[in-house]
Amino acid sequence: MIEAPWGAGKTYLVKREFKDVLSSDKARYVTLNGVSDRKSFRRALLANTSEAKLMDAAGKFGDVVGKLAKVGNVGSFVQDAVEDRLINNLSDLLIFDDVERCEMSPGELLGLINEFVEHQSKNVVLCAFIERDDADGNLKKRDDFLSRKEKVVGRTVKIVADARSALPEFILAMPDGHGKQWFNSKEGLVLEVFSSATHSNLRVLRQCLHDCGRVIDVLDEEIRISTESMIRFVRTFLALSMAVATGEVNSQQLLERSDHRCVMRPKGSENSHPLYTCFLQHPEAEIYAGNAASILPLDLGFSLIGVGYEDPDKINSALRSTGQFDGKEETPLWARFVNWRLMSRDDLEKASQEAKSYIFDSEEIMPGPYLHIAHDLITIAENGAGDGSKIANEIKHQIEKLAKDDKIPPAGHGRNYGWSDELGTFSFGGYGFTPNELTMPIIESMRGAQIKAFEKSRVHEAKRLLKLLRVDLDAFGREFSWNNGGSGFYETEILNQIDADEFAEVVFGYVTSGGFEVIGGQLKALADRHRPNNFLEEVVWAKTVKTKLEALAEEAGHLEKARMVWFLGFHWKFPEGEDAGE
Repeated sequence: MIEAPWGAGKTYLVKREFKDVLSSDKARYVTLNGVSDRKSFRRALLANTSEAKLMDAAGKFGDVVGKLAKVGNVGSFVQDAVEDRLINNLSDLLIFDDVERCEMSPGELLGLINEFVEHQSKNVVLCAFIERDDADGNLKKRDDFLSRKEKVVGRTVKIVADARSALPEFILAMPDGHGKQWFNSKEGLVLEVFSSATHSNLRVLRQCLHDCGRVIDVLDEEIRISTESMIRFVRTFLALSMAVATGEVNSQQLLERSDHRCVMRPKGSENSHPLYTCFLQHPEAEIYAGNAASILPLDLGFSLIGVGYEDPDKINSALRSTGQFDGKEETPLWARFVNWRLMSRDDLEKASQEAKSYIFDSEEIMPGPYLHIAHDLITIAENGAGDGSKIANEIKHQIEKLAKDDKIPPAGHGRNYGWSDELGTFSFGGYGFTPNELTMPIIESMRGAQIKAFEKSRVHEAKRLLKLLRVDLDAFGREFSWNNGGSGFYETEILNQIDADEFAEVVFGYVTSGGFEVIGGQLKALADRHRPNNFLEEVVWAKTVKTKLEALAEEAGHLEKARMVWFLGFHWKFPEGEDAGE
């Protein structure tokens, strides 16, 4: 018996080792998956062979003879007779695979197999995964098999998944493209993630590797060449996709990565979240997504792994929105400096100077990296010279200066900062730290500056949205659709910044040119953001838009006036009345 976990390569091993005898019909390979009784066991022995076709023909011939002789259908008797003859003349080597998936009792199954050994002197190989923890309903069956196995099986060989040998073949089998090229140079990373996952399933590894390769194939060049970010992206993708493939995490639970409780140790008798184990196994992956701070954003992770597909343009757009793919091959400063404790003396002195220059001299910053570097500089100053408060105040003033000069990037859609502190821990790029009295004012200052920057950009955003409404209605709709990553205006008041008259004219154009249902659906989706009632200024704006639509229809004549009555009746769902918005 060859025993190994599912996906470890048992079937591949026996088919490779017995390739010559299988191809010359000197051995018979049989899968017992789903076999439930003696009859299906016999059928499995002869499945997918020329003898099986002969056996079926014999059965049908027997039925015809029975009808002609008026003695009933005798096909089954003829078929059984043919089966007996064929089974008695089977090859001297029989390979039974998927033993653990056989639905017969262990005693009955091993009894049938032992017939070949003791009475026909055949050699038998069993492929199974028996010695494992299982659901309570299967423990008895497993123990029964183990107790009987020693009386039948002469030798048990246990094998382990040899990912190091299998991986080059998996990569070679991938379609030619950027994914195949990327993995050819990153085998060590793949082996590390696979080892940490502990499931030992090579089939899962192969499938997840190919899935990730297809994603890499469609990435834009500046994303692919962002070396450090690509490593964290692939590490996170593989960790999560393997967890889903093995059933440790279901696809819907991928949408819970934004909840900090998914990676917290359970309290008392509480059950841990399925993602918690994945989080412990892969500490350098970004299992916790935070508030759109992950290298693999929440909604993108669900569509790529949970659903299995996403439009290439959306993939590239979502990854760019993280602000972590800078198109640089070398490891970015913040990612090097976060491990300053591990640097050599010369490297640390050089990185420290680079860090100070970035904080105080650079006018092109990204909030996440900036806050990481600031924290590390403060930590070094506090532990080294005891003057952490001095540099902390200097950094806070520098943020205020950058904000005044409009050098702080705005919070995306008013809510997405590109970093997270929802856990009470600052998180960006897979690394985090616990804010203290020195770093918390810096974080709050950056947050406030990003919100102010967004407020300044509202008018520009409104013009951009109005343009989208004119030229790309689907893209306009996506800007307001619900997603868990904060990359949309679903929970941000913005419509009131769009010129109400211009908005109404565009909507009226859609209504009168065959877009009655399409634009109506978009308006319903916009109004859905007001349940429960909120966005007071948008409610007032909506009333102005409605009044303008009615005026345009009145001016266009009684046909358009009638159509507008029906349009508003079907599709206008914004709150109205004195209590609207309260």
